[in-house]
Amino acid sequence: ELVAYMGLVGALRFPAGVSSFTFSLVQLGLAGAKRILELINAEVDMDVGETRYAGRIRGEIEFRNVSFAYEGDGREALVDVSFRVEPGQTVAIVGQTGSGKSTITKLVNRIYDVTSGAILVDGVDVRDWNLDALRSQVAVIEQDVFLFSRSIAENIAFGLGDLATRERIVEAAKAAQAHDFIVSLPDGYDTVVGERGVTLSGGQRQRLAIARALIKRPYVYVFDDAFSALDVATDARLRAALAPQLRDAITVIVAQRVSTVKDADRILVLEDGRVVGHGRHEDLLQTSATYREIVESQRQAEAA
Repeated sequence: ELVAYMGLVGALRFPAGVSSFTFSLVQLGLAGAKRILELINAEVDMDVGETRYAGRIRGEIEFRNVSFAYEGDGREALVDVSFRVEPGQTVAIVGQTGSGKSTITKLVNRIYDVTSGAILVDGVDVRDWNLDALRSQVAVIEQDVFLFSRSIAENIAFGLGDLATRERIVEAAKAAQAHDFIVSLPDGYDTVVGERGVTLSGGQRQRLAIARALIKRPYVYVFDDAFSALDVATDARLRAALAPQLRDAITVIVAQRVSTVKDADRILVLEDGRVVGHGRHEDLLQTSATYREIVESQRQAEAA
């Protein structure tokens, strides 16, 4: 009986251990599934009606007395912001961290809706645009780039399907100053990058994100600190290469580096969510203390 009992205990040890391990995995999976299902089943908090305006963007974008506060935060991220960008123009937005620069980029394509005021595209409030039609014509290139664990060509062509020919992919990569480093990789455009592009540098990921935007040929480009990981020389080459691509488009550049924005048609200086200065680089050096402070702090950092 003792031998039988010991044999039974030994036989049950492995199944019991596997069952315990499996149970812990199931609990982890249930926790993850709960969060995923909450996201999938979340109700859309904005009207995206199919019958809303769905034309081709041809005119200007106007921020008219826009104020915005994040839900649950009593402080307003933007306060009474007004400006207009016309076709072929570049407007740059600068300011210290927390001044509300990136918030503006989230309002253009309705990631959030304004608290008060209005954003007009071709004279039509963005809330009256069909959401798919609006977002298909607005490319937002962010600082934090997400790349899939697929080939470089597939990452650039993401969302275009059969419309993205190899010729079009290479053309976009060249304009984004990414072609040279791509062809130097073992499999060129067919090189598979890791999840989130872990096998690439920050500057390389940003250039692929810019190529992904260029290949879609949108009407509005919003660069949200999309040049931050580039060295000054690459930044200058990239902006020169982008000039023909952006000639007839509306371009909004959010940047920390003054050298990236100083050639813009107009620069907006934000402080605590308010526009405290606007004009060209040379004018702001004379009229805006906040802008001079930003320029001087960068000069000191470069000197250090």
